[in-house]
Amino acid sequence: MRIVAVDHREVRWPLVPRGAARGSAPSRAAIIIAVHTADGAAPLPGFSIATLADAGRAIAALGSRLPVQLATPGHASAVADHVTTAPAARFAVETALLAASAQTAHTSIARLLAPMPQAELRNAVVVDTADEARDAVTLGARSLKIKVGSPDPDDDIRRVRAIAAAAPSAHLRLDANRGWPADDFDRIIAALAELSIDYIEEPCPDAHLLLDCDLRFRIALDESLVELDPVALSRALGSPRLAALILKPTLLGGLARCLELATLAHKNGVAPIVSHTLEGPLGTAACGELARAIGADVPVGLAPHPALDYFGEATWSLASA
Repeated sequence: MRIVAVDHREVRWPLVPRGAARGSAPSRAAIIIAVHTADGAAPLPGFSIATLADAGRAIAALGSRLPVQLATPGHASAVADHVTTAPAARFAVETALLAASAQTAHTSIARLLAPMPQAELRNAVVVDTADEARDAVTLGARSLKIKVGSPDPDDDIRRVRAIAAAAPSAHLRLDANRGWPADDFDRIIAALAELSIDYIEEPCPDAHLLLDCDLRFRIALDESLVELDPVALSRALGSPRLAALILKPTLLGGLARCLELATLAHKNGVAPIVSHTLEGPLGTAACGELARAIGADVPVGLAPHPALDYFGEATWSLASA
């Protein structure tokens, strides 16, 4: 398949900081890339090293290489490697090229990446309150995610315990985004010890070092995956205290990199769990295709989130490369 043109637009839309977006800014921005079809580059401020300007430069670099011939899904990844090292931009370029390939082949991105992708996904639903937890379970949710890591850990403890009491049949996942102080971690988890918690994501800075400790709960690595060198990652994967790798293609640099990490996770008995960084509908759909291709039968982190609520109110503008 031949790619002969590329275009892009910048889009901005409001974002309510609740649920998965708890603690986030009140708006979201992305660059939409089009090559026969489209995807969004949406670096997350405060987490991603990429910027919208990086996405613009990646698009210009892609344009300078046209026409591009794509014979295999691996070619899309190789082209993305050549035009940018910025993770969000690389994800957008790679996915746009794969989407064009899938459209030409009358198939899905997931089927390009895996011969038998998973048909349906189960999601962990993000809840903030006991009422939201009850509603989620009533609608069929069996896994709930709670954003913690507030300045007051005792408030987190009260909220988690209230949600657990409201949804006693649900499995809980906590995501602290490195917000808990390391010297208070033992006290916090002791206060939650009797609850059914599958794991805690990034409880504090240098969370991978906790894998050498005797923990009450298993942990999951998210932001750390951007920073860990191969030796440190291998050591983390070998720990029985590691429950999951949280795979976010916007932070990790695209689908191919996440597939590599998923393979390593499977080999070590660790769950690969695809999630998002508050992308709009295009980026979130691409994350869903990745999750289907990986096919791990565990709840993923792709339930509807606040960044999707007001995308229809987005303002669109020409984006300079």
